[in-house]
Amino acid sequence: METFIGLVLGLLRHLAFNAVFYAIGCGLLKLVTLGRYPRLTPLRGEHWRHQVQDVDLVTLLGLLATVALLILMAHWLG
Repeated sequence: METFIGLVLGLLRHLAFNAVFYAIGCGLLKLVTLGRYPRLTPLRGEHWRHQVQDVDLVTLLGLLATVALLILMAHWLG
């Protein structure tokens, strides 16, 4: 039972992490590219593999932007 609960909590944590940082990365990327990217297309055929990779990259951009903002705030306030 502990394994099942751990699995469910890990999945929820992963989804929340990706949702928050994807939203930040998506907004930042749309701002920088003037709304051109990221393109959200329906998952069809073999294209879903590339789209999943793009989602991961946008999430990584959101994470890096958040870390950079926290470092800048700490530098300015500290």
